[in-house]
Amino acid sequence: MTVMPRTAVHEVLLCLEDEFAAFAEGFCRGEYLLWLGSGISRDVVPGVPMLLQRMLEFLRASIDVADPTCRFSKAFEEVLEVAGVPAATRAGLDLATPINTWATVDDIVNRLVDRYSDVLNVQVRGEADDFLVWVGLDVPATYGAPDLEPDVEHFCVAILMLEGVVRSAPTTNWDGLVEAAMGRLVGGADRFLRVVVTPNDFREPERQADLVKFHGCAVRAAADEGEYRGRLIARKVQISGWTTRPENQLMKNRLEDLFATRSAFIVGLSAQDANIHTVLSQATQNLVRTWPVSPPAVVFAEEGLHHHHKHVLQVTYGDNYAANADEIEESALLGAFGKPALVALLLFALADKLCALIGCVAELSLPAGDLERVRADVRRLRDVVAASADSGSREFVETMVAGMALSLMVFRTGRVPDADDVLYQPLSVAPIATALENPDFPGAALGRLAVVMSLLGRGLTEGLWSLELGTPACPADGVVRLTGGHQTSRVFVVDASRSLSQLEVDGVLDLDDDDALVIQAEAAQPVSTRSPRPRYGRTGATGARCIDFEGLCATVSTADELFEAFRLEGAL
Repeated sequence: MTVMPRTAVHEVLLCLEDEFAAFAEGFCRGEYLLWLGSGISRDVVPGVPMLLQRMLEFLRASIDVADPTCRFSKAFEEVLEVAGVPAATRAGLDLATPINTWATVDDIVNRLVDRYSDVLNVQVRGEADDFLVWVGLDVPATYGAPDLEPDVEHFCVAILMLEGVVRSAPTTNWDGLVEAAMGRLVGGADRFLRVVVTPNDFREPERQADLVKFHGCAVRAAADEGEYRGRLIARKVQISGWTTRPENQLMKNRLEDLFATRSAFIVGLSAQDANIHTVLSQATQNLVRTWPVSPPAVVFAEEGLHHHHKHVLQVTYGDNYAANADEIEESALLGAFGKPALVALLLFALADKLCALIGCVAELSLPAGDLERVRADVRRLRDVVAASADSGSREFVETMVAGMALSLMVFRTGRVPDADDVLYQPLSVAPIATALENPDFPGAALGRLAVVMSLLGRGLTEGLWSLELGTPACPADGVVRLTGGHQTSRVFVVDASRSLSQLEVDGVLDLDDDDALVIQAEAAQPVSTRSPRPRYGRTGATGARCIDFEGLCATVSTADELFEAFRLEGAL
């Protein structure tokens, strides 16, 4: 059992290799849907406590103290009553001062949070039913603003969608941050993401993934208030009646189908709303869950389980829950919040793909233990990367996206990304097992790239060199730069000679450059398995060092031989 709680990415990776291995493997196979809640956006938009405090301050500031019948005063008092604020506390409030100066503000806000849907259901006479939501919370500016910047969690969700391991993501979030992240990664979210807010949206052509916003969308509401404002779900009357309203039946049915047929990874969602409970309950009646089950039917990205999480587990496992509560709860608690959990799952999924691709290199005929050593070096490289991710900054994601875009575009085409508009390059657009079933998928070529990454990682973890990712802004520096001793090598990894030629034509690579190391995955000439090579390393000629990687793989019998041959051939 690994340490709890898991606040760092590398700690989450450890548990994904250990007690949550079945979950991680199932996630990489595309078996899980993501249920997303407000927790993934807490660093971008105000959390529920801050929003409710803002709403309460809006009411206080609107009160006309000289008017004993003031409608805002009546609504203010009703909010405090609904939240269960004691009469003695209410009597001592100074309505002439902002609520953030009140000694009891924290207690009041905590009470509001516990009853948020009841609080937002309070009416202000003469105003629309949703006045406290639309105006009090200022939905258009708070959630629907076009300049909101997506955070690490949103980019991770979008990348997992582009890699094909997440196909559906139901969400209660109103913001457009997942869509914004997808747009940044691919130059327009609509090409890859189907955003479902109304039943008619299900008629849109299927895309790489669905984002099912069953509580509405503030971005659309800000743009088209008449059509979408009424679809923002927050008030008690809306939540309690959501499952019975005819216009929600298709959405309800789709959610029930998703939860019944797929396992769920729940991130940033407290799942306390009654309509969610009804959907989950009906789903499990349609297709009963059993225990034990592997991978688990529900996993929470939380550091601890609260009563509403346990209620979801009770609903999910039904009669199996009571007798197995401890085991079920242990299987469901990842012990990490959304940010480290999603970054770890992204790194795990990418490394899992690389490890699977290594098995596609037919000419690399190694004993099982040696092949596992090659894969283990990929995972060690992943763990080194994870250490730099623990700051949780967007810079890490942006660096990773730029590095992958540069290395995969150079590898596949010999071209480099636009430095001002870097678009994400997936390893595969489907789970790797599915991708490899496609006869046109370049498994062998990408497998050789995976082996190269393993070898680069081994040298890094053994202290033979340092490694720095290249950038689209400086492509001539290589896709990676290796520094060992007094030598720096600008490394270019290409699929075939056509990619190499393109790099030369575009002036990115100079084959007369002694510091350049070119690794060509596909042999320029057909190779004979176990064909002898006269020598490794430099031949005395000046210019770039070039490695025929397919040929090199055909000449080695162990993981150590592979690594030494790579070092000698590359003069590293």
